[in-house]
Order: sequence, then structure tokens, then C-alpha cells
Amino acid sequence: MSILDTLENPTVFSAEDLSNEDYHRRTDYISRSYAHQVYRHGGMGQALLESGVSLFSGNAGTSFGTLFDELWDIVISGGKIEDLFCLAPEGVLSASGQRRGKAFDEWKAEMASSGKREISRPDLEKLRLMLRGVQANTAINYLIDATVETQKSVFWIDSHGHKRRARWDGSTPNLVYDVKTTSSTWPELAKSFLNFGYFWQAHWYVESAMELGYEHHRMPFICVQTIPPYEAQVFRPPVELVDAAGEQIKRTLDQIALRRETGEYLAADYSEIKELPVPGWMFTKEVKGE
Repeated sequence: MSILDTLENPTVFSAEDLSNEDYHRRTDYISRSYAHQVYRHGGMGQALLESGVSLFSGNAGTSFGTLFDELWDIVISGGKIEDLFCLAPEGVLSASGQRRGKAFDEWKAEMASSGKREISRPDLEKLRLMLRGVQANTAINYLIDATVETQKSVFWIDSHGHKRRARWDGSTPNLVYDVKTTSSTWPELAKSFLNFGYFWQAHWYVESAMELGYEHHRMPFICVQTIPPYEAQVFRPPVELVDAAGEQIKRTLDQIALRRETGEYLAADYSEIKELPVPGWMFTKEVKGE
């Protein structure tokens, strides 16, 4: 049982040592990612989520991002990549040089018991290149040096009565920030911010920080490429898009609450015959022949 289980609907509560599993277990508090999925998929999506169906199962990019997330705490504490990840020695590999077999499984379990994680050589080299990009950026180093906490969980009830939660990658005395890995080029990055709800995250996390006494601020994102040249940059989303996200968040949270209260999850026009949505360029090409 975690300390959060002993509290009955706290107005605001934060924890520095709450495990990731315990944080995600408190589904009675709405996360930013949950709310954004409802925003994108509507009442039917909400119904699926509440029945336990995942709308996003992850991909190779998110899996690799998890590896870098694990490395981040080591970076903050001044450690080395070898403190967390290790390569399998030749003696435990299969006859064909693959990472499998009894000897490999025993060695991997031994490493796990000592707090280390086995990793492939290509992934380790990619992480080294990404870390080099991070270390070359003075703005990122400033944030690292100023960091006072990582993976802090915040649970609160907002002014409209919605129970919400957030988990920061890092915080300084003046701001909170998040770390993102991306396979996008920088000109393409804004599309990822839109698709994955990062404009929402900028608003949502600052709201959670203000619940704990932070001043309003523009939340920075440390973005690290998983593709050549493995650059790392700090970006702040435009104020206008973050403000728009705030309005979307409010409407979506109200809709979530109303559906739960009434049991009505389908839109009023769900069963109506509708006009097929067609983009303007198709009319230009097919009708006008341009």
C-alpha cells in the first residue's frame, strides 16, 4: 500500500517517492494522456477506456523512449550510462551469437538483481549519441544543474471539481519540465506536439505546479532525437497554442464528467446520416481539374 492509498480525496497531494506503478494505478484521478485520448476519440473512446481497452499500445519509438527515461535519472544524479545499462559478454551468448539461452537468461537475471539492465549494442550506441547531444547543449545542462526533483507525482482536485494527476520528469525551484525523445526533424516536431497532446501537457503540468505554489510559467520540453544527428534542444510551445489547449482541457473534463454522470457516451448525432468529410484539395483536383 502506498501513502496515497491512505488519503481520502486530497485537494492536493504530491509525492517524490511514488513508484510509476502506484502512480498509474490511481485511475480515479484523470491523467493528461487519458483526457487527450478522450478529446481525440470522443464518447466512444471514453467508453472503451473505461472498459479497460487501451487506445494506444505503444510502438518501437515509445519503447526506446522508455530506455532514455530510465537513463535520465542517472544523468541528473551525475552518473554514467554504464551505471544502468550493460552489454552481454560473449560467454553468455548462444552459439550463433544471439542474446538467448540458459546462460544468457541467468546472466540477465543476475544483472537485474544488481540494478542493471541488459541492452543491445545498437541501442546502447544510440543512447550514447543521444546523451552526447544532451551534454553539448548548455541550456539543457542549466536545467539539469537546477533540477531539484525528478518523477514527482501530483494529485489534485481542480476548481471545477475534477480529480487530476501529473508526473513531472523534472522540476527546478522555478519551473517544471518534460523530456521527450523524437524521431522527428525539428521542422516536423510541432506535428508530434499536436498529435500526442504535448500542448495539453504544457498547460496541464503548469496547472499542477501552481497547485503546489509555483508561479505561472512557460513549461520547457527537452527534446532529444533518436535519429541522426541525434541533436537535443529545449523548446517552449507557443503561448497561443497552450492557451487553446487549456480551453480544450476544460471542455473535455466537463464532457468526461457528464458522460459518467448520465451514462450517455454517444454524441447526439451519432446515428444520423452524415455528409462525407472531403478535404478542399480533392474538390480542386477532381471537380475543377486543377
